[in-house]
Amino acid sequence: MFQSSNTRRSGRILALPLLLSAMASGCALLPVEQDAPAPTGDRPASEPAAPETDTAPAEDTDSQPETDTDTAAGTDRDTETETETRSTEPTEPSLGLHIARSSSAESERRVFLREQGHETLDPGRLGYYMDVLGARLRQELSGQPSAIDHQDSGIRVTLPEGADQARALDTIGRLLDEFGASLVTVIAHGHGMDASDTSSEGTEDDAMAAGRRLENAGVAPERLVLRVFGTTTPAGNLGSEAFSPQIELLIQPLAAS
Repeated sequence: MFQSSNTRRSGRILALPLLLSAMASGCALLPVEQDAPAPTGDRPASEPAAPETDTAPAEDTDSQPETDTDTAAGTDRDTETETETRSTEPTEPSLGLHIARSSSAESERRVFLREQGHETLDPGRLGYYMDVLGARLRQELSGQPSAIDHQDSGIRVTLPEGADQARALDTIGRLLDEFGASLVTVIAHGHGMDASDTSSEGTEDDAMAAGRRLENAGVAPERLVLRVFGTTTPAGNLGSEAFSPQIELLIQPLAAS
């Protein structure tokens, strides 16, 4: 036992010079490993600590903004109503013979003819052009039952019903083929119709028949606007009360602008 005590003392004496030598040479001391935390009952010592997680509750899916179905439905209804309104408005075909339903059919047809490069007149020639056309109409229709009235808006030709009406339409058609810078409105008057009634099938047939006579004589169908009216409209008041016309033609010059 005495020998063992001397041995430990000698070891300490030897260790002290070594420590002093290491410190003098600038060598750092080795780090001392800390003891691991003692294991607990919930977590074994060999398992690393689990990272903390965000335990905040997930956003409630019910809080997402909902589509306003009432607003969407209202928009759909407005769109449907607008579509139905547009579908009920009368539309005028650009070509072919048909009964005009729109009050602006003549204006629309003038625009169409100009866009298609149809023959037009300079504003300074309108008066002379219509004077010459009126004189030719009176010459060609002399001896036939008709009335020619030269107005500011154009020339109105009134043709009573009867056997001579078809022959007069043929004559007018050939003349209008020569005077191509004009728009012609054909008005058929129905007997026994109210002035505001424009739906008589028989009167529409009369207007279509008159339009076909003019077309066959050389008038392009795009120059013709067909209408139907009752016998008491202002158009029928140009002649006498006994002279109740069935067909009237309103011939208007086609200006360049």
